[in-house]
Amino acid sequence: MHQDLLPLAEAVEKVTGYRPNIVTVWRWSTKGCQGVRLQNTFIGAKRLTTVEWVKQFMDELAVAKLAKHTAAPPMQTPRQQERNAEKAAKKLAKRLKPGAAK
Repeated sequence: MHQDLLPLAEAVEKVTGYRPNIVTVWRWSTKGCQGVRLQNTFIGAKRLTTVEWVKQFMDELAVAKLAKHTAAPPMQTPRQQERNAEKAAKKLAKRLKPGAAK
């Protein structure tokens, strides 16, 4: 396993073809992105990862981003539903008034 471990930016470069800023990959490995964290380990004072862990991170990140964009809109409280219904009723009444401009 030790021969598979690489510095963070180097491992990402092998997968993506570009070398991101070390701050970016450090953040991916400590705080994560979209709720997904890059798996890593320490040897001495160096934070290392593998090509497989980077691929797994990228796959999970793609799923998380897709889920975020396809998520249902947030539910409304009963009070919000009531206010929206009142607004719609007023708008409809205004349009149905005789002589109202369309």
